[in-house]
Amino acid sequence: MRAIVFVVARGGRQYAEMALGLARSLQLLNDENPRVIMTDIDGIDWRRYFDEVVTPPKPWSKLDKLTACEVTDADRVLSLDVDMLAFKRLDPIFEYCRGKPFAVQGFWDSEGTFHRKPVADIVRQYGLPGPCFPRFNGGMAYYERGPRWEELLAAMRRAEAQYDSLGFDAFRGGVSEEVCMLDAMLRCGYVELIPPKLQFQHSCSGLVSKLWLDVSRMECKCVCKADRLEYAEPILFHAWRYKDFLVYWNELRKLRRYEEIADRNRREFVPRLQRLRRSIERRWVRHVRRWR
Repeated sequence: MRAIVFVVARGGRQYAEMALGLARSLQLLNDENPRVIMTDIDGIDWRRYFDEVVTPPKPWSKLDKLTACEVTDADRVLSLDVDMLAFKRLDPIFEYCRGKPFAVQGFWDSEGTFHRKPVADIVRQYGLPGPCFPRFNGGMAYYERGPRWEELLAAMRRAEAQYDSLGFDAFRGGVSEEVCMLDAMLRCGYVELIPPKLQFQHSCSGLVSKLWLDVSRMECKCVCKADRLEYAEPILFHAWRYKDFLVYWNELRKLRRYEEIADRNRREFVPRLQRLRRSIERRWVRHVRRWR
């Protein structure tokens, strides 16, 4: 069964920069899972970063990220939002999700709201047996080709078509794919949540300590409070809360700069400052050896 990482980048140039950042971080980690991008953004050598480039269908849909089984020959798909950076290889995610028709990272929750709809209203609307509903982040979604996934995707498309009747707030003036996912899971009676403690992805919200983010060391770590206080060191950093902060864009620029340096130089080159240091220290080493 062919497994892929699937990314959708549509619209403005900033989405291209985000997608390139994710791809570059995976390249830096030598992650060997094939990458496929669906994009309408021209002027970029996408083939350098992705194994396959797919033209988006029309009309545009918030569920495009869930169509990989229709536009490619993949059987297993890890769909990632463009605003992610990888700090570890993705193999553990594929291994954990194998055999699951559809899975998102989340937990059962009885408090607060979901897209501004109170949990009690969601429980009542869908006739859930308890006071809880599945709270999740749809930035990372896993799915596998098969009848159950086809049933879920069809239900998500029905939810998209009748979004206004579902009673959830519009997301950025339009449809939320997370609401469509939730509606389909609850109507089809299939909910598969990846435990947050596995930290396959993390948005590092509710910071209690400094966020350490450094692609040169492949470090993403912090102490934070979401549903509980925890130390976070995830496989994927989901930057949706940090897209307006330099801490995220600085890492994208750093990844681009590394690539530019590598492109200008031959294999196993020695940087100029390192050559100078080698010359100075070589003389010192010889001096020390003579006096021993």
